[in-house]
Amino acid sequence: MRIAVVGDTLLDEDVDGAATRLSPDAPVPVVEISSRVTRAGGAGLVARMLSLEGIDTTLITTLGRDAAGERIRGLLADVRVVASASDAPTPVKTRLRADGHPIARLDEGTGPAPAPEVTLEMLQAVATADAIIMADYGRGLSAHPEMRRALAARGAEVPLVWDPHPRGAAPVREAHLVTPNQAEAAAVAGVPRESVHSAAAARAIHAAWGCAAVAITLGEDGALLARAGSAEHRWFATDRVATHDPCGAGDRFAASAVRTLADGGDIVDAVRAAVNDASDYLARGGVRSLAGATPPIPAALVTAS
Repeated sequence: MRIAVVGDTLLDEDVDGAATRLSPDAPVPVVEISSRVTRAGGAGLVARMLSLEGIDTTLITTLGRDAAGERIRGLLADVRVVASASDAPTPVKTRLRADGHPIARLDEGTGPAPAPEVTLEMLQAVATADAIIMADYGRGLSAHPEMRRALAARGAEVPLVWDPHPRGAAPVREAHLVTPNQAEAAAVAGVPRESVHSAAAARAIHAAWGCAAVAITLGEDGALLARAGSAEHRWFATDRVATHDPCGAGDRFAASAVRTLADGGDIVDAVRAAVNDASDYLARGGVRSLAGATPPIPAALVTAS
């Protein structure tokens, strides 16, 4: 089984330390850094999750011609990376935590991106996949006409899961399952967040996207499944997990859904597995539980920038 992950790839960095005093210059904590961990983020995180399960995974993406882009390739040594090159910087998101609590996120290179190039090799990788997930992070690949045609053509034959983004393009109609979060679903339906479970919201979402099924992720409240032609939502509950860092839970949800569909499960099976796997992922510590990130760098080797 070969699963293709199509989407925008980032470089994520976690910086951890302890805060025992305030700065004399401003009422902000002074963080003594103890470790720094980097990993592929965005579509790269989805690809890594699947590859760690022993799945033959291809990442179809765009990477900058910079150190961050090369770092991502090194972090995805077990993934086949089919990427076009971009002169735009590779986005880097750095999460700063003190005593286990997030206190800031620093973003670099996340401004508007130029239209990505789509190569023949990228299109061929889509055309030969046994299942596909679009991990959209709003940087243009989901909107590229050639890529959309390729996704629609292959999605008519194999499972296609689409994880949307507020700045991304609408899913192609051939998507078997779209996995917006509550805010994204409410924006598409034109209703308040608390009303996404309504029949009117389901009709509005299907009218806008035309896909077979939508699973609205609700964080600790599980997910709602709405299928085309039905005014009913089906709720999948989950165990509540206390976490300070839900990063990657939506990626885990979508990755589990596409894996289940690729294995022959139906939509209900896919959403049930996705809810359970996302909950387990958070209970194990989220992204920090994944193998394949760089080992933490001891404090003595961390240099100030």
